[in-house]
Amino acid sequence: MIRQYFILLMFFLFLGGCAQQITSKTILYDNWKAHLADQKTWHVKGKLAFISPDERQSANLNWQQTKNNNNLVLTSFIGTRILQLRQTSEGAELEFDDDKYYDTNAAQLLKRLTGFTLPVNNAENWLKGTIDAQSLKVDELGRATQVLWFDDIGKKWQIEYASYIQSAGYWLPTKITLKHQKIKIKITTLRLAI
Repeated sequence: MIRQYFILLMFFLFLGGCAQQITSKTILYDNWKAHLADQKTWHVKGKLAFISPDERQSANLNWQQTKNNNNLVLTSFIGTRILQLRQTSEGAELEFDDDKYYDTNAAQLLKRLTGFTLPVNNAENWLKGTIDAQSLKVDELGRATQVLWFDDIGKKWQIEYASYIQSAGYWLPTKITLKHQKIKIKITTLRLAI
């Protein structure tokens, strides 16, 4: 009987030791926001909802940024590719309806061919929550909560950040809402890897 109690005690001590090893705490960078803004390679996976007075659409979002190039892929919930938008320093290429289209401005190309308004030219700042604007409101931890912001073609956007997670030394946004006139775009990031 004592042997069984000893075995159970050892088992629980082993489980307790494993649990302590698994739960490690991430330490934030002292100046996490500046470090995050400097990151030129990152990857976002999540869900996107586009809401306008005329329509509602939703898709899976996969966005990869590498230095000055980015690649946006939107897929349906069953995995069918809706579109792929690549941006480089030379311009943008959109694959849509089995054809390829080119333009110097990715946001205008996307709007012209799909009717979808999204400030893709400046995604690096608003997706990471590192926008720096006079209207920026932050919480007690310095995280963006709300901002009025103008994209590179002069459109005014209201952006709200509803929640964050702490990962790899940064605060990363997980729920973002962008509003422009009667258009609302909701993004829920399932994974933002830096």
